[in-house]
Amino acid sequence: MTRLPNPEARMIIALILGVTIYGFAMGTTYPLLGLLLSDQVSGALIGINTAATGLGLMTGVVLLPGLGRRLGAGRTALAGVGLLAAALVALAFLRDFWPVFAARLVLGCGAGLMFIVAETALNAAAAPERRGRIMGVYTAASAIGFVLGPAMIALMPDRPAALLLGCAAVALMALIPFAVVARPVSRLVVPGSARHILPAIAAFPLAFGFLFIASMVDAVAISLMPVILLDRDFDVSQAVLLATVFHVGLVIGQPLIGLALDRAGRRRTVLGCCGLSLACTLPLISGSGMGFWPVAGLMLVWGGANYGLYTAALALIGDRFQAEKLTAAIAALAAVYALAAVIGPAVAGGMMDALGAQGLFGAVAVVYLAALCGGVYSGRSNPVGRSKSADVRDRLDCVVHRTGRHGPQRLRTLNQASGGPASR
Repeated sequence: MTRLPNPEARMIIALILGVTIYGFAMGTTYPLLGLLLSDQVSGALIGINTAATGLGLMTGVVLLPGLGRRLGAGRTALAGVGLLAAALVALAFLRDFWPVFAARLVLGCGAGLMFIVAETALNAAAAPERRGRIMGVYTAASAIGFVLGPAMIALMPDRPAALLLGCAAVALMALIPFAVVARPVSRLVVPGSARHILPAIAAFPLAFGFLFIASMVDAVAISLMPVILLDRDFDVSQAVLLATVFHVGLVIGQPLIGLALDRAGRRRTVLGCCGLSLACTLPLISGSGMGFWPVAGLMLVWGGANYGLYTAALALIGDRFQAEKLTAAIAALAAVYALAAVIGPAVAGGMMDALGAQGLFGAVAVVYLAALCGGVYSGRSNPVGRSKSADVRDRLDCVVHRTGRHGPQRLRTLNQASGGPASR
């Protein structure tokens, strides 16, 4: 990989480190809160309570433009980290349904502010030819906590308050890297308007569709995958382990997906992720009698390929939007992610009751097939299938933005290399 300029590299590393710290805290908190409520309320109410985080995320989407203009993007991200840490402290002492619901709402709002700023800054800082790799490392880092978190619960199953206070302390550590880069982030991230959110989705529906699919399947994997696999004749320990393998594949797959996005191209990588995900779900439709290891192999590949659609969507959005429209597009991404996280488990739970695991895997396969067909059909008219000249124009715009008065000379050099007008 070409070495990044030092200030840019420091900002990217700091943002990824901050999100990694947050991810570890959240990876422990999400399953722990479900366990704490399971002795008091029904599964349906636990689902409603879990949805509070998604509602909070949407609240963050609404609040971000105003806060960004008043505080600057860097301070807004710091405020988000402070909100989620305060919510975690409150959750350490709350056990009743509605107070927990309110705290999770605040938690989601803080997370939304932090994530939108971080993802916008990363996309704005990344040169087009390196964007896929940077997004791949970022998505892997943000997800690793959801693999390690359940292990922490297993080590301290009888000390939930201590775990939640520990998560709050860990989350506060994310203030350090975000504070270090608060000023450059504020200069780089232009606060958008909430009015631009829906137009961003309408301008690039395919990328947001890929994002919705990846987020929905991931939410189902977090909340329901063990239950689904019990219907495939696995015991509880095997079902939980297979769900963990899915997320291990998610983490280790994203840097590879990011490399493919830059080397093989956006369109080929997206179609490959759809095709691999489809290939992994088809055997599971009639999977009764499949052994543990074949299913584990499918889960490993499926986790990486499915979330590769999220990584690809981030890179595609960064290719398509700039300045305040990029901020609005990332806010739209957060809203779509939250919507998928709320809808996915509810729909999957209903399908499990009506059709069983076989019907659910069949429906997921149909979704991947539709995404694959959509990617193929839209390839020529959508930036998923960007031409070489379009990619060169992105790089030229990036050079002019980054190099100021030296931009025109670099523009002529790159244009000549690409066979553009300056070479003729």
